[in-house]
Amino acid sequence: MTTMNAMAVHAFGPAENLIPAKLAIRDPAPGELLIRIRAAAVNPADLGMRAGRYAWPEPVRMPVIPGYDLAGVVEQGTEAFPAGTAVIAYTAHSKTQTGAYAEYATLPEHLVAAAPKNIGPAEAAALPLAGLTAQTALYHLDLKPGQTLLVNRAAGAVGGFAAQLARARGIEVLTDPDQRHTVDAALDVVGAKAALAAFARVRDGGRYATVVPEFWLPGGQFTPARDIDPVTVFVDPELADLAELARLTDAGVLTPRVADTLPLASAAEAHRRMERGGAVGKLVLLP
Repeated sequence: MTTMNAMAVHAFGPAENLIPAKLAIRDPAPGELLIRIRAAAVNPADLGMRAGRYAWPEPVRMPVIPGYDLAGVVEQGTEAFPAGTAVIAYTAHSKTQTGAYAEYATLPEHLVAAAPKNIGPAEAAALPLAGLTAQTALYHLDLKPGQTLLVNRAAGAVGGFAAQLARARGIEVLTDPDQRHTVDAALDVVGAKAALAAFARVRDGGRYATVVPEFWLPGGQFTPARDIDPVTVFVDPELADLAELARLTDAGVLTPRVADTLPLASAAEAHRRMERGGAVGKLVLLP
């Protein structure tokens, strides 16, 4: 097989621009894997990618297949991941321009980990981007057992994983942004007024991180204040560990949430549903 079914955009724009495409399957180079995708999670970053709001570090190669998260099975492997291995992967789309809304993906093996054994592909696909972001955020916040962390939307993917990881480390997690007492640190996963409210809850000299970069502007509302130096969080593979996320999932520490599964051809509908909001858990596409 040399081609695959995918959902892609040939021009940036609304959800309707995300259409079926028959595209070439790229043969893996040394150190890469060809993965047959079983499930691909939909993330807010995918919407910005489709609409053209994404900050591409290199010129965009059209058509663009969105998607950061996948679970699947290795078809052409390496010594570390032989054919037949069930895996999860973070596509590092901004660097690889390889998306998960497809039947196959070819990725470097350092972006791949063995899939959790105790959950299905849809739940496993909900783990990589949000879990890696949560790990990176907690690294920057650098809290010790017994300290307090406010997560201003623990029902979401990143916030939920951050809360679960923090509690497993002995950190007290608060999720009610309307409480008045101060905390050692806050993680904003919402932005706008909720971000400002979370920042206000942090004690002088505490720590603050946000995963919503458009609400953190140098020289703007989140300049250092009260000896708090805000950090904008992006996934850093040097600070986060996909294999550890899989192990923690099998250990029951992490529980990925799936709101609904849709066929791959319904990717545009998944984007519209995400834009409307209200889902608790990930929307997951099944090729």
